[in-house]
Amino acid sequence: MAAVAFAHADPRTRKVWANEVQTFALRNMALTPLMGSSPDSIIYVKKDLTRQPGDTIVFQADDEMLGGGEGDDGNNEGKEVATGMRNMSVTIHERSIATRAAGQMSMQRTDVFRAAGFRAFAKRRLGIWWKQAVEDDLCASMSGLYNENSGGADIETINESYPTANRIYYGGQSIGSTPALDTESATDAAMTARTSANNRFGTLVINRIAARACAASPRFRPGSFYQQRADAAGNDDPRNILSMDKVSDLYAFLVHPYQFASLRSEIGTTGFNQMAALCSQRGDSHPIYRMGGVLWYGTIVQPYDRIHIRTGAGAATPAEGFLLNAGRDATTDACANGRSVARALFLGAQAQCVGWGRMLNWYEGWIDERIPRVVIDWIYGMKRTLFNPHGETVPGSAEDEAIYCVDTEVAE
Repeated sequence: MAAVAFAHADPRTRKVWANEVQTFALRNMALTPLMGSSPDSIIYVKKDLTRQPGDTIVFQADDEMLGGGEGDDGNNEGKEVATGMRNMSVTIHERSIATRAAGQMSMQRTDVFRAAGFRAFAKRRLGIWWKQAVEDDLCASMSGLYNENSGGADIETINESYPTANRIYYGGQSIGSTPALDTESATDAAMTARTSANNRFGTLVINRIAARACAASPRFRPGSFYQQRADAAGNDDPRNILSMDKVSDLYAFLVHPYQFASLRSEIGTTGFNQMAALCSQRGDSHPIYRMGGVLWYGTIVQPYDRIHIRTGAGAATPAEGFLLNAGRDATTDACANGRSVARALFLGAQAQCVGWGRMLNWYEGWIDERIPRVVIDWIYGMKRTLFNPHGETVPGSAEDEAIYCVDTEVAE
């Protein structure tokens, strides 16, 4: 008797698994609450090219309208104010990875790889890898850095853009009994040639960067934070902004765990610990303690383990400085020998743009007709927001729109 059946490698089966892998990964990404489909989101995501062909997505923003307008009985004829739209192009590229079982004996020896168990194993492991790959891309892009594939070649999903001159800070403060900002430096090399104890991260650094962001032109806007919402059955899709609740509008400061430790070590009558002591009567519900970090100056300060760090070793290797030469084989801004610098990220609305061409796909096959193999791939691109003036294709003298890189010295 004939029956309707779905083969092991049926396209619909692949589609379901691909969705589950991506949903699993997004649920476990630290940066998912910053993502949204609106320019008010800190990480602005567009999916235009998932519905049509193409390899470039154009992001845009309004120019500020200048002029004072007219008053009573005013005549606006001949005094119209020009309006324009700034633009930025993000080119998308493919990213992929595969895994396979070693063979029948390996699958025989453990339940992990036996029959359908290999599919469950691959879903979990590839979901974890996808999460790490996307977060690494995001953090590297926001830091003005680049990424490499397993062969050492450039992966083009990051549209590389180094921080513009007025959107990077080299310096810090003391965290002793009288915290004080030190003189700002021009490079990491110059900063680490100074007194190490004066180059730390703390509340005074947050105050300075937040003030500069508010005074920037255009001014940094607080970004929307989202929290995943599930229905009664626990079903949700974190890729869809409609399944996310907006919880607040704040700036975000992603800092290295060592920078966060410096913040918490700050003492004195105006330091963090004094403020924390004054707030302690209200307990952990006080706004100074939020989302695993702290709220300070309208800014969520969050420790994030993917923040980049460089340590000088008396040479000029890429691991010793953020700024690389054209060949990417040496740094042009090495930290002093034995001194470490972390690059924190102060983020406002639309700090980072991400464009999707194709969401995650899942492919299954066999090697030698008996060894299972799984491949995932997706197409996307990302770039720190740096708009071109209206009608132009290069940024000219424009500055990064809503992202500030903050280099301070760290120590365990």
